[in-house]
Amino acid sequence: MSMNTTNPVNLDLSSNLADNLSAHIAIINDEGIIIDTNAAWSAFDQNCQIARPETDSNYFKMLQQAVEMGNDYALKLILGIKKVFRGEQEAFSLTYPVLKTEESLWFKVTIQSCNEKEQVIIIQEDVSSSIDDQKGKDRYQMQFEQSMDGILITDAQGQVVDANPAASRILGWSVEELKNCTRSDIMDVQDPKYRQALEDRKKSGTYQLDMNLNCESGNQIPAEVSSRFFRNKSGNLRAVVSFRDISLRKQAERNLGKTKQFTESALNSIPGIFFVLNRDEQLVRWNSNMIDSLGYKEEELADITELDFIVDDQREKMHSKIKECLENGKTSVEIKVHTKDGTIKDFAIQANRFKEDDKLYLVCTGIDITKAKQVEHENRKNELMLQQLFDNSPVGIAIVDNENKIQRVNDNFEEIFGYSKEEAEKQDINKLLAPEDKIEEAEALSMATRSGESLKAETIRTDKNDEEVPVLIGSVPVELKDEIIAIYGLYVDISQQHHYQQEIKKSLNEKETILAELHHRVKNNLALIAGMIDLQLFESEDGHHQKELTDIKKRIQTIASIHEVLYENGNLSNIPFNIFLDHIMKTDAIQEHIDSNDTVINIDSPEISLDINQSIPCGLFLNEILSLIFEFTDSSSKNVLDIRLREYDKQIHLAVETDHPMNTEAIKNHQSLHRILVDTLVDQLNGTLLWPNSEQDDNQKFEFIFTKKKYQGPAQEIIGKN
Repeated sequence: MSMNTTNPVNLDLSSNLADNLSAHIAIINDEGIIIDTNAAWSAFDQNCQIARPETDSNYFKMLQQAVEMGNDYALKLILGIKKVFRGEQEAFSLTYPVLKTEESLWFKVTIQSCNEKEQVIIIQEDVSSSIDDQKGKDRYQMQFEQSMDGILITDAQGQVVDANPAASRILGWSVEELKNCTRSDIMDVQDPKYRQALEDRKKSGTYQLDMNLNCESGNQIPAEVSSRFFRNKSGNLRAVVSFRDISLRKQAERNLGKTKQFTESALNSIPGIFFVLNRDEQLVRWNSNMIDSLGYKEEELADITELDFIVDDQREKMHSKIKECLENGKTSVEIKVHTKDGTIKDFAIQANRFKEDDKLYLVCTGIDITKAKQVEHENRKNELMLQQLFDNSPVGIAIVDNENKIQRVNDNFEEIFGYSKEEAEKQDINKLLAPEDKIEEAEALSMATRSGESLKAETIRTDKNDEEVPVLIGSVPVELKDEIIAIYGLYVDISQQHHYQQEIKKSLNEKETILAELHHRVKNNLALIAGMIDLQLFESEDGHHQKELTDIKKRIQTIASIHEVLYENGNLSNIPFNIFLDHIMKTDAIQEHIDSNDTVINIDSPEISLDINQSIPCGLFLNEILSLIFEFTDSSSKNVLDIRLREYDKQIHLAVETDHPMNTEAIKNHQSLHRILVDTLVDQLNGTLLWPNSEQDDNQKFEFIFTKKKYQGPAQEIIGKN
């Protein structure tokens, strides 16, 4: 088909003439939009890189996709068409191959401006049949030499019989070197994919596959390889092997794979769920966390919408938020979702709108806030409980900041001090409540609490009317991350207790006075009784009666000594027993015996205190032991007595030792009042008496051991029994 290359023509392909032509014809504008085509163009199989797009499609876009796939002919076509549109060339032509699954075709394309140079006409002519014609040999040879694809001609045994320059450039061998190569030198003939391709070629006469080719350098390159059979004029079977280097395409695919893998890893590493919705609220993309969080499988998520796993009563809310995001570009919402197993979870969703291929999508991220909601609920519950405790506490409470400013007070605080909440808040608590003589104490209390100490103190504060209020103060720091953020001031009004204490103190003073007077009078009465006994002794001439009266007098003086110490000490629970021993030794009866019998008594006792319930029986016990020693020792010679009192871990140890020998068995068997009282007093104190060793001729020692007890008055005894 010939065309006028001098002037642009005005063409219309709607005529029957154009449809009857075998050439593929189309008219495009300067943007690449196809304006019109003939029937042959429309009928051509589109399963190839340089295809025949339909009317209103973009021819440039189709060629650009072929360029991205590594088709250099498509690039030449784009450049040629641009030159014709710019007027740099009147016309452009190119012969190129079309690799198809079942066959390889050759087309010659001619491009010329038309319709006032606003459009170009593209004419594609199938020149495949002319390759074997002698007339087209020169044209074929030119195509063979100028082809951007590598071309090898091999015989039936795989020996290379010819190679074009592109094959030499791609593989690195010269053309002559390639002619000395076989298929096995250039490709892996044992590759299962290649062997399968050979089987396919036996059936269809052609094959196409991607495989690695060996280069002269020893490296391999990825290539797109196609092959077909033909017979030359001599009838010999030949194979045309066309290939192109697809390293860039493979690298692009690897980069694309890495980018996809990176994107997938990034999406799966998002701390939460990620998903993409279309306008129909259908899920189109999601990450692995969404699968893990909701428990759905991949195929299940592909068949559901966003609203399918939203809790029923919140679906309308979610639908409204999706609509808001589509209109405004972004939104956020807290929503409840149910997992596949029925568990309800709370999620905080953030969504943004984006556009791709003129379609709107929503990209959404979500954080599982179920535990946070539970913690929030617990915190709110605790906050309400603390608020109720604060408001209804029976003590006054003030919350104070680090500058001593009152932030909040409760009702009881108002009741104690008379200030309303409005009057108290923002005031310096120390200036508001502490009297002048207590300001320094209050500031010290605040400072110590701000340093982290919890303190309590009984002190005085003043109310709104400047009246003093005795209070028990508790000061408690509130810490957050090792920082004191506030102080709780707790105030207990102890005015009533203070009044009761004063009354009790007054009553105790009165009772102490009465008790002291009572002990004094008891001591005086006992002294009077002892004096009466002295008169009786003076009149009695019976030695036995005199001894009995003397023993009674010593017992009375022992009891009187206790009351004298009580009068001096005033404490029933802590009677200094060492002082009591001194009083006993100074009584008339003991002194008379010491003076008349050449007796020396040594007392060794630290400060040991006993209560009245143990002091009196212990003193009487000592009196009876001394009486027995005086009675059963030889009074004709000097007698030395050592009295030692010790306390070992609440055990009282009283030892009385004489340097005179005694008949211990006689003392034990002596049926006297002394002996009876000794046993009675030992039992009363729940003690143990160790008698002297009768076989010893030298020192004899009585040892008495009992447990020291805490004083219990009559009231405590009654309580203890109940």
